[in-house]
Amino acid sequence: MPRRRLIYTFDGIVDGVGGNKAAAELLDVTPSMMSRWRKAGRFPAKSMERIQAELARKDASAVRGLFDFDPPREHDDEPKRAKRA
Repeated sequence: MPRRRLIYTFDGIVDGVGGNKAAAELLDVTPSMMSRWRKAGRFPAKSMERIQAELARKDASAVRGLFDFDPPREHDDEPKRAKRA
């Protein structure tokens, strides 16, 4: 049985599933969301199952590190406040 091709980059995943439009459709997101994920260099963890299934159809697999399993940090979108001296 041939070995699956292992993908190590965000762009490798996008190319592996058929391009940016195909990846956005696979994950049911907008192209702008794909751009945000590309900037971060990782997909959200919830997308791993769909991506891995699509890649498996093409004899490929992506490394786990390309998926963000860290929980969102509390107050991430609040502005940083200066500490008082």
